[in-house]
Amino acid sequence: MKTWTILALLLPLAACTSLTTEPERETVAAYDLSDADWDGVITARDNCLDTPVGASVDNDGCHSGESQVLQQDLIVLFAHDSSVISPQYQAEIERMAAFMAENPSLRLLLEGHASQVGSHDYNIALSKRRAEAVRQAMMQAGVGGERLEIIGYGATRPVLMGEDEQSAAANRRVVGALASARDGVRMRWNVYSVER
Repeated sequence: MKTWTILALLLPLAACTSLTTEPERETVAAYDLSDADWDGVITARDNCLDTPVGASVDNDGCHSGESQVLQQDLIVLFAHDSSVISPQYQAEIERMAAFMAENPSLRLLLEGHASQVGSHDYNIALSKRRAEAVRQAMMQAGVGGERLEIIGYGATRPVLMGEDEQSAAANRRVVGALASARDGVRMRWNVYSVER
């Protein structure tokens, strides 16, 4: 029985020594498993090796662009038979001027309007004076005059139909609208920081 016990103890030891006697060989990868642009997709599968760091990518390692449309509207209302801008609209005018400063290629058409009170010719002239007043205020806020155009529609394009004061007040206005599209890279959120 002692012999069997000794053999049972020596047999596993003999098996272990025979397994470790061969020298270790380096395994060569069949594919490049590195990630050259640090986007999370291995180089062997990456179709876009110039991905910006931190960009959100698809399974092929390509980032998708993100279009952002910026829009700014300007609405200035006027008192009856007046082309004087009320101080409450100064912030709106400055906001539009700042938007135009960020987008120097844009031009703004200022559309003047009037209520239905008065003759057609008088309302056309009044709406042009209103648009010119807003143009001057925009120029004082830093926008070049060559980027600002005016047109007077008079009472031909009412925003509200009717003879009441609410309709007339809404129609005594100058409006302008700008839109700008910007392309960018959609970035992904990452909780890990990796030293390169």
